[in-house]
Amino acid sequence: MAFTSCSHYEEGYFTVYRRMAEENPGVILHLGDYVYEYGATAGRTRLHLGSETVSLADYRRRYAQYKTDPDLQAAHAAAPWIVVPDDHEVENNYAGTIRENNTPALTAAQWAARRSAAYQAYYENMPLRPAQVNSGNSIQLYRRLRWGSLATFHMLDTRQYRKDQACGDGWKVCSDADLASRSLPGNAQESWLLDGLGQQLGTWDIIGQQVFFARRFNSTGASMDSWDGYRASRARIQQGWVDRSVRNPVVLTGDVHRAWASDLKADYNNANSATIGTELVTSSVTSSGDGDGSTTVPDCRDCEVVRGPRGPPWPAGGVK
Repeated sequence: MAFTSCSHYEEGYFTVYRRMAEENPGVILHLGDYVYEYGATAGRTRLHLGSETVSLADYRRRYAQYKTDPDLQAAHAAAPWIVVPDDHEVENNYAGTIRENNTPALTAAQWAARRSAAYQAYYENMPLRPAQVNSGNSIQLYRRLRWGSLATFHMLDTRQYRKDQACGDGWKVCSDADLASRSLPGNAQESWLLDGLGQQLGTWDIIGQQVFFARRFNSTGASMDSWDGYRASRARIQQGWVDRSVRNPVVLTGDVHRAWASDLKADYNNANSATIGTELVTSSVTSSGDGDGSTTVPDCRDCEVVRGPRGPPWPAGGVK
């Protein structure tokens, strides 16, 4: 299996996709930001066609341009894909029906039309089943797929049903992030996920989703756009899989443009708390260019930056 995210056409070439094809995987997961909505920016490696995507024609043109890339074509030809979007398939950092900001300025009706256009273009251009067809301003994207008895993929939608980011978004210390009423996937999807995890249909339960799941904070606080901005929601899900005795939960994540391996803790306030799962975070295809070989996050507990092309070896026997 290969997984990736964040393929910004203007910020580099898609050689990652070529390498994925060469690895001959059985399946490829794309965890969001397959396209980016921004208009053309002078001086970039390659240029988007047209201005920021707003209409259905805009989104269709953007997918068409990305799909002209021969490396992306090779990856699609090499293996079946399992996909979920993040924010840039619509607009950066949107939350449910709430925009990041009003640029470009849109009325409520225009914003609803933009979301509908984005969802329709996503369905038209991605390998999705008829059950995922968009219905106006919504699209059914969270779903479960079985890989024989080896693994069950629980694919989440972390944009369409979430509460707005706490305390105005950004990196900060925010007590509202602990409110029980705040859910990132929405209450219905939380229940759906835990019901599926409780079935234990495969050796591995793999949760494919978009934003950083483990605790990650620095001197300015934590990202309100990640699960740290929805801490009660994360706690309910983690406690739910513990209560159901899920053997090998693995969270796969995109979004942050760097590769991480994180222990998922029963209590993130206790460094000696039991490890109850693992999160693996993929680096980007191109977003932020080549990025950095490593990064320092002060006071980041229970997180480890993966260094080198493959990182540390997988622990014998998997997660217990």
